[in-house]
Amino acid sequence: MKKASFIGLFFLFTAVSAHAQYLSRLGRFSVDEIKGCAPLTVTILDANLITTGQCTAGFPCLMTSGDGSAAQQNQFIITYTQPGTYTLSVLYQNIGADDIQITVDPNIQPAFEVYTCSGFQTSIKITDKTYDQYFIDFNNDGTVETAIPNSNNQTASHNYGGAGTYNISVRGRDVNSANNCAAQVQSFTALPVLPVPQINTLTVLNNTSLQLDFTPQANIQYKLEIGINSGTVFQQFQTLYGVNTVTVPNLQTENNFYCFRLSAFDPCTNTNTYSAPVCSHNFDLAIENGNNRLTWATASVGVLNTEIIRNNSSYTTIPGSPNQLNDVDVVCKTNYCYQVINHYAGGGRSISLEKCGDAFTTVTPAAVTNVSAQVGSPGVQLSWQQDPGFSVAQYSVLRGQPGAGFSAIAQTPVRNFADPDYTPESGNCYRINYTDLCDNVSIQGILVCPIRLSATVDNENVITVRWNGFKGWQSGVANYQLQKFDKSGGLMATLNLGTDTVWVDDQPDEVNQVLQYVVTAHPVQVGLPNSVSNRLVVTREVNLFHPTAFTPDGVGPTENETFTVRGHYITRLELKVFDRWGTMVYYNRQNEPWNGTNNGRALPEGTYVWNAEILDFAGRTFKREGAVVILKKKKLSPVSFIFA
Repeated sequence: MKKASFIGLFFLFTAVSAHAQYLSRLGRFSVDEIKGCAPLTVTILDANLITTGQCTAGFPCLMTSGDGSAAQQNQFIITYTQPGTYTLSVLYQNIGADDIQITVDPNIQPAFEVYTCSGFQTSIKITDKTYDQYFIDFNNDGTVETAIPNSNNQTASHNYGGAGTYNISVRGRDVNSANNCAAQVQSFTALPVLPVPQINTLTVLNNTSLQLDFTPQANIQYKLEIGINSGTVFQQFQTLYGVNTVTVPNLQTENNFYCFRLSAFDPCTNTNTYSAPVCSHNFDLAIENGNNRLTWATASVGVLNTEIIRNNSSYTTIPGSPNQLNDVDVVCKTNYCYQVINHYAGGGRSISLEKCGDAFTTVTPAAVTNVSAQVGSPGVQLSWQQDPGFSVAQYSVLRGQPGAGFSAIAQTPVRNFADPDYTPESGNCYRINYTDLCDNVSIQGILVCPIRLSATVDNENVITVRWNGFKGWQSGVANYQLQKFDKSGGLMATLNLGTDTVWVDDQPDEVNQVLQYVVTAHPVQVGLPNSVSNRLVVTREVNLFHPTAFTPDGVGPTENETFTVRGHYITRLELKVFDRWGTMVYYNRQNEPWNGTNNGRALPEGTYVWNAEILDFAGRTFKREGAVVILKKKKLSPVSFIFA
């Protein structure tokens, strides 16, 4: 649109505009408007400026609007709905055509800002540059209080004299245009004094910028001031209106801290009402041995407390405005991210840039000093406890003989391990070492020797059970418990033996040839699992006994009349007897006594060879053989017996 200076007084402009007529190019007709905002209605006022009787019912004219619509006869009122430049033409019957140019502008509501002043006043600033002049109605009641031309200082003020809510209307208009452009209307509340502003949040975004958030009051112009490394000395930075956030670029947040305060500006009195300052942090993170050291610089004015955020969660809150924190509650090779938040009186906050780093330590981890061992079939199951103050990356299981060195056999991340290759006969012991998350190797672990159970059986089937004292607990063994089982695993006895490592089983037992023993160690320290020995199976011997001679002569005594092979724990005995020529003279599968006959015929005196095939309670099959003499003479010496 055309930009022009305001010409003449408002009332003169209005008076002239109300009676304006615009002539066509050849002066044959006139219209009331040649320019205005869409929609613009143009009326042909007089079509006979140089003729008479034309454009009537008897001599009609053909009117063309120029907007693409069809020409019509005697159309004296034409409405243009779209912005553009049009040629309005009138075709006379006897003198030809005449035309006039019509300009239709976009119907733009002028943009303007309303500023609250103290004392129930307001000041407005028209930011629109579309029109030649602007008409301001401070009460939106149809009465224009102020008209101002297009310029670089399109401002006006008004005093309402009291509190209340009002509507302010601004309409734009070009010179020689219709007064049909739409008005912009804004609501305004008159106040006696300007409210004190507050910065809600200051957030450092990166190394060069930060963001300020606040809650603006309607129609108040704010001025933002900045202080570099100071909370008391400020300079003007930016004027704000109608926004609730602002990003401040081109800073050095790694080297400085910045303080801001916000003022509500009164353009009527050129005074300011200031907020409390809010300051950023010059924040650094140093990763040290076992300590993440946080340091920061900021202004302390107005700070109630300081909150430390660690890995997106609140870690600690410190009263006042400290400037450092040593975080020793850290785990090796763990990434930690920190932010410092200052909380101000009134609810404002300042949030620092996030700083991150991986913790480390060179402290040697404590040794594993409590390991339990349960011997199974096969192998051994080890389980252990470890100082929770150290975070483990990997455990190393070492196996070997005391005095002969140890070598690693496995790595595991958990606190247990099964060695399927362990046997009690190997005599192997173990140590558990580990590496923490910072690659520090622990002190050598305690020597762990599982309980190895063994036994001996004497000629009288007395069983002596022995075991090594368990090693693996820092505080040692409180007591040993021995359990005795039968062949099928049924519990026969449980014995508490204190700290003894030997037990003698001399109880007569004609029933149980096969016995099983297990020793369990109970720790002094509460909370540790028990350690269990291998399950030892002991088989008592059959211990055969038989006479070397017998006297089957019917004279007696009775026990000398037959020959029998006897013993303990015999399930079946198959007996065969042969004479000197190898002829079998007796056979029996039930171990019945032999009376010295063959098929009912008494055999002569002499030496006979016997052969016994035996199955015992343990399921073992074995053979024994010997010789026996048949005697029939009177007054013989007593018969002797041999045990085998």
